[in-house]
Order: sequence, then C-alpha cells, then structure tokens
Amino acid sequence: MVEMRRVWCGENGTGVNDEALRNRVKEILSNAELVRKGGKILILVDGEKVGKLRFEAPLNELEVESAWKSPFGIKVELSWRGKFAGTLLLRE
Repeated sequence: MVEMRRVWCGENGTGVNDEALRNRVKEILSNAELVRKGGKILILVDGEKVGKLRFEAPLNELEVESAWKSPFGIKVELSWRGKFAGTLLLRE
C-alpha cells in the first residue's frame, strides 16, 4: 500500500488522467473488498479504507471517470454503468 502512494502522488511525474493511473486503480480494486459499516459502503485494501461507494457495485466493473490532485493525495471518481458510484483516494 505504501508503495502505491509513493508512485502515484508525484514522484515520477505521473499525470492523474493517464492510462497507467487507470490500470493501477483497476489493480487496487482487484485486491479490495466492500464492507458495509454504519450505513456506508467502504472500499478496503488489507483492512485500510481507500474509498467509499454511494451504492453497492461490482468492484471489477467500476471505471475511472476523473482524477485530480487534492491536498490529501489523488482523488479518483469512480462510475458504474455511467453513474457516479464513489471515490478512491490515493494518499501521499
């Protein structure tokens, strides 16, 4: 998890809208699990929260809609079947 953060938040000059970012998000989602907690649907990787969804959707079908740098890392908007589904945060 730490390696992902280091690579995707500026070290190699990687843009937030490139194909490599999309592939990395797919890789993260392939290792993630959905957990319902307190009325929320969380995306967890190795027990750590990396994102949340507005509704339950198959992780392998989520697509990257947009991504931008925020003060906390790279924020990725996810969609499912054309609808906004939630966000993923790649921290620095």
